[in-house]
Order: sequence, then C-alpha cells, then structure tokens
Amino acid sequence: MQSLKLDQTGDIIFNHAGDLETLEDTMEVAQCCQIGIGTNKGEWFLNPDMGIPFSKFLGKQINEEEMRDELTVGLLQEERIQSVDRIDFTINQNSRTLQVTFEATTIDGEQIQVEGVSIGAG
Repeated sequence: MQSLKLDQTGDIIFNHAGDLETLEDTMEVAQCCQIGIGTNKGEWFLNPDMGIPFSKFLGKQINEEEMRDELTVGLLQEERIQSVDRIDFTINQNSRTLQVTFEATTIDGEQIQVEGVSIGAG
C-alpha cells in the first residue's frame, strides 16, 4: 500500500521539486500506527472507534500499566500489526503530553520502530 507522507503535525510533505512525497511498505504501516495512537478516540467522525482515549493519559493519577495497555490496543487497531513488542513513553506534566516510542511486528514479519509520537494536549 502507498500513502502520502505526513510530518509530525499531520501536514503533507512535498519534496524540493514540489511533488508530493509518499510512503510504502513498513514505513507506511508505521505512519498509520502513529496516526492511530495520535488520534483521540471519537475525534474522527468517519471512524469514531479509531484512536485511543486521551483522557487515560491526562491528570494527576495516571496509571502507567493502563496507559501501556491503551497504546497496545491502539496500535493493534492497524490490521497489519501482528504484535506490539515494546512500548516506552515519557510523560511531560508541564505540557500535558506523552512522547511514545514503540516497536511492533507486521503480519508479514517485518519489524517497525517509531520514536517520538506526541500524544496529548500539546
């Protein structure tokens, strides 16, 4: 599958010639995962089940195990992911954001690794 390449803010990336950049294979799957966990559940009207509930990641009484479980569920929403192998995150209380790094295995046995997915109010 092939998709348009997006930057961290979700904007489409153009190359120096002004052409749209695209992604395919594991890079495209990784971007789909990033979009999934970067979407607040219920935010996208065309698929209200897509994403993760950001409310689980905000507040003073956060539960890291529950957060890890929600991230795993969010990543497994991408049908081409077979398993989530590792999830690490850093909580920034000041900006009310979470920086997520994950590793996963696709249904084709390919490994993907993504660093620095930002989740939250920032």
